[in-house]
Amino acid sequence: MRINRIEVLLVGHEWNNLVLVRAHTDTGLSGLGEGTMQWQARTVAAAIDHMATRYVLGASPFDIERLVQAMYRNEYARGGPVLNSAIAAIEFALWDICGKALGQPVHNLLGGCVHSEIPAYANGWYDPARGSGDIAAAARRVIDAGYRGLKFDPFWGLGRDPDPADLRRGIEDIATVRSTVGPDVMVMVDGHGRFSVGTASWLAHRLAENDVYWFEEPVDPENYAALGQVARPGGLRIAAGERCYSRYHVPLLLNEGRPHVLQPDPIQVGGLLEAKKIAALADSNYLPVSFHCPFGPIATAAVLQLNAATTNVVSQESFSEFDVAWRSDLITNCPMPTGGSYRVSTLPGLGGIELNESVVRDHPFQERAVQSMWAVNGSMAADVEAAPSADIHVGRTSGNGIGADGTERPAPLKAKTRNVPKLVEDASHGDETKS
Repeated sequence: MRINRIEVLLVGHEWNNLVLVRAHTDTGLSGLGEGTMQWQARTVAAAIDHMATRYVLGASPFDIERLVQAMYRNEYARGGPVLNSAIAAIEFALWDICGKALGQPVHNLLGGCVHSEIPAYANGWYDPARGSGDIAAAARRVIDAGYRGLKFDPFWGLGRDPDPADLRRGIEDIATVRSTVGPDVMVMVDGHGRFSVGTASWLAHRLAENDVYWFEEPVDPENYAALGQVARPGGLRIAAGERCYSRYHVPLLLNEGRPHVLQPDPIQVGGLLEAKKIAALADSNYLPVSFHCPFGPIATAAVLQLNAATTNVVSQESFSEFDVAWRSDLITNCPMPTGGSYRVSTLPGLGGIELNESVVRDHPFQERAVQSMWAVNGSMAADVEAAPSADIHVGRTSGNGIGADGTERPAPLKAKTRNVPKLVEDASHGDETKS
């Protein structure tokens, strides 16, 4: 059995286009993968085309370790989020093919099942634009759905050292959520790498006072020593690692950054096998992992198979119930949490998933499907002049783009659709007759 064709499909999504892959074999068996990364869909799509043509076409889908090593090591400029996302998209699809060929779920090929159910924590749950203007009511709905953890960013759009009033409003929202959900629910706060060490340290104490479970990415991710300098008041965990793109960098992150929870992204580290190796590095330091996965349903299906075979997993980030309405229609057997947890599928491959092509056609690539997460640093739109920080009104933010006063966040970007790029119109790389 040989890989003879790889399709790349871009699916328009309101804040981040999805990058999907379907790998075909000369036996007629196919597998699905996903290489979505933030706001670089066409870039990753081009990298998938490059990797598939150079390394994968004509290979056995079972040669996963060799192919991943070739795609990573043989490129002189190694890794990084774009190339790794391309590698992961292909690697996921290879695992899907292998599992289907053997009639086994992928977790059985990764060492077997140690978790049949994975607790989820909710993300994307608070959006006033969808009728959730009351943060307490929104948090209550999450808990009523069975989740035992929820995460949000109450400081969206702010810079490294925000105005004290904006910080205070964010802390008030955290206090409201904590009082609403009670003491036994994990409340996580995502900093999205926005703060200075001093502001992050001050905030860490305020978060600890509100019994926040973890403070995620309090400072920019590139400087591990700076992360290590952030205060660690008693009871507050520091979570980091979603933008650590190589297992070769993980020891430095652990030693200098000193996180309590490691959050590797299986797409942006280059696949399930690489993420499992990173989880083992975390385990050697007695640290839990919680895999970063805010993307599409194929990524969720893949990461659940990885969770099932990883001993030191604590919980799984989940946007599934708070995503676009058509998410569950994009693939068959779409994984969705029930009562705040995911049941791990035992169907072959990544969970018996197949692509619904009509949903792909109905949602074309969106040119401006991006988010202005650090608006005080200037607009992302080329035709908009950056406003000085003093002129930017941040307001009470929701964690998803709309303030509680009904106003948009700073420098919102208008999404517009366009025809699917030529790369995706072709949707075929390689010769179907090649074996």
